[in-house]
Amino acid sequence: MFSINKNVSQLKPSATLLINEAIKKLRNNGKHVYHFGFGQSPFPISKQIVKELQKKATNNHYLPTAGLPKLRDEIAYFLIKHQNVQTSGEFVFIGPGSKELLYQTILMLDGTYLIPKGSWVSYLPQVKASNKRAVILETFFDNNFKLKPEALKTYCTENTKTNKYLILNSPNNPSGAVYSKTELKELAQVCRKYNVIVLSDEIYSQVCFDTKYAPSMSNYYPENTIVYGGLSKVFSAGGYRLGYMVLPKNLHSLQTNFQSLFSETFSAVSAPIQHAAVVAYKYDEKVKKHVEASVDILNLIGNYVYSQLTNAGIECTKPQGGFYVLIGFNSFTKKLKAMGLATNTDLSNYLLANFSVALLPGVDFYFSSESYFFRLAYVDFNGKKALKAYAKNDVSLNTNFVETYAPNVVIGVQKITKFVSLLK
Repeated sequence: MFSINKNVSQLKPSATLLINEAIKKLRNNGKHVYHFGFGQSPFPISKQIVKELQKKATNNHYLPTAGLPKLRDEIAYFLIKHQNVQTSGEFVFIGPGSKELLYQTILMLDGTYLIPKGSWVSYLPQVKASNKRAVILETFFDNNFKLKPEALKTYCTENTKTNKYLILNSPNNPSGAVYSKTELKELAQVCRKYNVIVLSDEIYSQVCFDTKYAPSMSNYYPENTIVYGGLSKVFSAGGYRLGYMVLPKNLHSLQTNFQSLFSETFSAVSAPIQHAAVVAYKYDEKVKKHVEASVDILNLIGNYVYSQLTNAGIECTKPQGGFYVLIGFNSFTKKLKAMGLATNTDLSNYLLANFSVALLPGVDFYFSSESYFFRLAYVDFNGKKALKAYAKNDVSLNTNFVETYAPNVVIGVQKITKFVSLLK
């Protein structure tokens, strides 16, 4: 017989991956589903990146555990130029996705992990799997569920005897919120006072609608902010599974520890993928334009979703970056409960069964089960066709563009607003 580590046996499959597999099965069985449940970039990978991968496909060598030196240097230069993150290649580490690098960090650093309500689904399970303590910090709809410094300060003043790690994600999954420079400065002041180490998940950094990139926590708290990023969102290369992490000044002594842990787990990331990533992070004009065009399209579609839902009386966070908004039906609580829909999971199942709309319930993002919030990922469209139309220059980015090139998004939103109209 065998026994399973209790920290692992209590885990359930990732909600995002689980719903994506479920929708695939439904679609394979002929059911048309409006898929707002999975946040994969809908755009093709830049041709320059793909060509480099093809060119290096025969490279079967193990690369250094910390990563290809050329790639580490290129990422450092990219971060300095395009995210104002001051570092050098020596302190950049390459892994099979930022998700894995975040987990390895949690595995290594003992203490309490602080997670704002309305954060990515995998943060809490990773903390639990590592047998560490996690605390969910309260956030509110009135500021797009961004963590306020008062909430962080309150926790820190009441809990002084433990090492504290704040997991911060901007642009945010699931809300689409972006922390402003002022908001980061205020959080940095609290972190500095209470010696909180920040794990800054910046995987969507260039998918930012108001500026070229989202402000980084490391700009205001460089000594204790670990920065994470990767190919999956900005470069539409989720399947490549390549991420990076950047150690801050105060944690440089951990270099050897991380390299040892990496060497005993994933060894090194695929050589062809790392060589292809060099092209991505060189960020030449063609790659940059590809990314910027994708962001323009996402901005248009995100604002379309926001305007349609808010006009229908549905709570909706303002999309500032990423692929997502959080939407809420809390104005209709009494009627939903009268229908026997007591939890956000109940309502999620109801919308899928009766309206063919797939949303992820808020409970997966650390909301209470009774709170009717859901993540809506507005990427159920053909990104290749949308980019081609955008490149013609004679197509205006307006509602007609959304209706033409993102019909599933349009019809899915219409189904949600129709459902709400029945509750009024």
